[in-house]
Amino acid sequence: MNEIVYRGQSDQPLTNSLLVAEVFEKPHDNVLKAIRKILQGGVVKNDETPMFEETTYINEQNKQSYPMFIMNQDGFTLLAMGFNGKKAMEFKLKYIEAFNRMKKEIEASKPSVPQNYLEALKSLVKAEEEREQLALENRKQQQEIITISKANAELGNKITEMLPKVSYYDQILQSTATMTVTQIAQDYGMSAVKLNKLLEEMRIQYKMRGQWILYSQFLQGGYVHSRAVDIVRSDGRHDVKYNTEWTTKGRIFLYDSLKAKGILPLIEQECTPSVKGTDRPEPTKPTASSPTQSTINFKE
Repeated sequence: MNEIVYRGQSDQPLTNSLLVAEVFEKPHDNVLKAIRKILQGGVVKNDETPMFEETTYINEQNKQSYPMFIMNQDGFTLLAMGFNGKKAMEFKLKYIEAFNRMKKEIEASKPSVPQNYLEALKSLVKAEEEREQLALENRKQQQEIITISKANAELGNKITEMLPKVSYYDQILQSTATMTVTQIAQDYGMSAVKLNKLLEEMRIQYKMRGQWILYSQFLQGGYVHSRAVDIVRSDGRHDVKYNTEWTTKGRIFLYDSLKAKGILPLIEQECTPSVKGTDRPEPTKPTASSPTQSTINFKE
């Protein structure tokens, strides 16, 4: 069942003849007749604040328009006087509770009006405090926006700085095959001999029986793979030689280890004027025998 009492446009609790008929389990025509009998008696003045207001509703089944009455609490009280019996009394109490509940809801929703000078001052103080709190929250939000903007700008700069590394990482990760040290050395613009020697100095690997072996702390990292290669010795004997090849994880490990020493792959050296540890020539430094522009003397 829908709410039997609702809020009217004039902020007063109302009900209507359809709801009354439904609650009291009476035919709607009988309720209409009872209301018209009250109005025709001439006792009820229905002018300034009407107790009953006739209107129409649309029947959902046949879409036809039919009459009904809207009434306030006073109108309902007059109408319900004619309903007798134990069941009718229960329905009357239910309606009284509904009217009282709606009155409280309407009163609670209305803004409080100061009744004296002191209350007016308190109301002004409260409004000012709310305004200041709102202004403070706005300033906090603006500061958060500025902080986020700065963080985004810094993040953008970091991403820009990392682009070469990401590009080189992408190249590494795109390759699922192992690579020889010669192939990796080419990425750094140096020879395989120099890269092997460098890794030996960094105590990453050492040479044993002609093969480069990782130190024990790196053996479980999955960085290298030994590949057997058939060879023919100078005396004509067939033999097997083991070459160390680097996996994708190993290449990333080398990248991080070499970068810690300031050694970058060629793809990143484009953003760096000079890098130590590579075979790329560095700019010639001026000496006493090769004067710069500031030491040249022009004769008049």
